[in-house]
Amino acid sequence: MDSSHYHKDYEIYFLIKGTRRFFIEDSIYNLKGGDIVVLPKGVLHRTTYLNNLSHERFNVLFSKDYLSDLCQTEGSNFIERSFSGNPVITVPQSKREYVNTLFERLYAEYNGNDRYSDINIKNNLQEIIIFLIRCLDFPYEYDGMELDTSDSLMQEAARYISNNYNKELTLAKVAAQVNMSPTYFSKKFKESTGFGFKEYLINIRLKKASFMLLETKKSVTDIASDCGFNDSNYFGDLFRRAKGISPLNYRKNNTFI
Repeated sequence: MDSSHYHKDYEIYFLIKGTRRFFIEDSIYNLKGGDIVVLPKGVLHRTTYLNNLSHERFNVLFSKDYLSDLCQTEGSNFIERSFSGNPVITVPQSKREYVNTLFERLYAEYNGNDRYSDINIKNNLQEIIIFLIRCLDFPYEYDGMELDTSDSLMQEAARYISNNYNKELTLAKVAAQVNMSPTYFSKKFKESTGFGFKEYLINIRLKKASFMLLETKKSVTDIASDCGFNDSNYFGDLFRRAKGISPLNYRKNNTFI
C-alpha cells in the first residue's frame, strides 16, 4: 500500500506468514501470520512494514453486487454483518489450514480463465464470508502483538486528531498532547501509522466531508468549514485532487468513492 486510501469495495486481507503493521481509521494493529483484516467500505487504512522482513498475504476486494445471489438468499445485510465485528481476527491454529486453503482456491480460480472460474470464485468467496460470520457467532479473539509505548502514543494522537478534525489542529498542538517535540512526533507518527501528520489530518477531513456531501444538504462552503477547512476554494482543490471530481459533482453522482 503505497498510499493511504479508502474505497467503496469490501476488503479482506489474510496474512499467511511474516508480520505487518496495519493502521485502520485511528488504531494500530501489529499483525502476524494467521491474522485476517476485514475492512468495510469507506474505512481509511494503510499497511506498512513492521520489521522489514518478508511476508506473504492474500488480499481480496469485492463489491456487494458481486455477491448479490448470496444477499438474496441470506438477506441484504448479510455482507455488512460479516464485516461488523473487530476489524482484525486471529485465526486459531486448528482453523489455519482450512482458511489458507480457501484463499488458495480463490487465488487459483482467479488465475484461471475457463467458463467455470467465475462461478468457483464466487463459491470460494462466499465460503470465506460464511467463515467470517461464524467468527462473530463464536468469537476468535485478536491475539496480536502488543503495541510498544511509542505506538500507543501515536495511536492516542491519531484518535485525538480523528475526534478533533473540525478544530484548528497544528503539528505542535497534537505533539503537545503526547508530550513530544513537534520534530520527534512527526517522525514517530509517520513510522507508526504510515501517514504524515498533515496527510492524515487531510484524509480524515476529506472523508468526513465526503459523507456530509451525500448525507446533508449543507452548502460546500459550510461543509468545508465544518470539517476544519478555513478556505472553501482550498477544500475544493484538495477534494478534486483526491477524488478526481469536484465536491458538487461528487454530490450529484451520489455515490461514495
